[in-house]
Amino acid sequence: MNKFEEAKKIYETITPPKFYNQMVEQAVNGDVLVRKKTNHYIWYKMVTASAAAVFAIFVIMLNTIPSFASAAYEIPVLGDIARVFTFREYQLSSNVYDIQVEVPSIRNTRDTDLEKRVNNQIQDRIDQIVENAKQRGKQAIDDQLAEGGKEDLIPFHIMITYELKSSNENTLSFVVNDTESSVTSYTYQTFYNIDLKTHKDITLSDKLGGDYSKIIVDSIQKQIEQRIQEHPDWSYTVTETDLKEMVNDIKFYINDVGNVVISFDKGEIAPPPMGIQDFEIII
Repeated sequence: MNKFEEAKKIYETITPPKFYNQMVEQAVNGDVLVRKKTNHYIWYKMVTASAAAVFAIFVIMLNTIPSFASAAYEIPVLGDIARVFTFREYQLSSNVYDIQVEVPSIRNTRDTDLEKRVNNQIQDRIDQIVENAKQRGKQAIDDQLAEGGKEDLIPFHIMITYELKSSNENTLSFVVNDTESSVTSYTYQTFYNIDLKTHKDITLSDKLGGDYSKIIVDSIQKQIEQRIQEHPDWSYTVTETDLKEMVNDIKFYINDVGNVVISFDKGEIAPPPMGIQDFEIII
């Protein structure tokens, strides 16, 4: 089910306001304004209910349909409500690759230099992923042909999407995911963490202090031990020494309560079937 169909399904579950049909009929007949005070009160309730329903539909569409979110940014008043992201979607297909792309873009930060810098970083990253996917797609087809395959050649498939992690007056944190699908599926993550007060990228030392390395290593080790106790069939391939060496290049985001969450790609510290591994650091 695509995003439009999801939005449509949600929309169809919304119960119309009690007086919706009556209000529409009155509007068509030019009889919206009524004379009696009591009826005026009913009219007010109908308008309020209808406005609430319209706003609910707007919020649903804003969060489920990228093209609608993009258009909303062009409307000054609505743009203030939908200030975090807009989208551009496109697809590139050939006999060797199939690439689907959603491009996030930050807006309304009151700092055009910040927006330009981050949006350029996002676009550069996506361009790199797309170019790499094209090359890998060609190589994949060449490999299949070299093995004698001539029919039912499988193109290289990749989806580039985004996910918002947190957004408030102080922090904007999100991730760009590129997910490759062939025999199995892998997702690689690129995180963006922005301090909207200083207009700078958030660092681990900003959130955890100068001793962030020890805090992270100790917390992850403790959480790994707890997970293995709860799931004896789980296993991790990372040691304390590995974590200490990785910590300066470690990837993270800020969750909706303001905590740092360390995130490892599928297969990075655990067997691939265990998927992406996240560790919330609470201090």
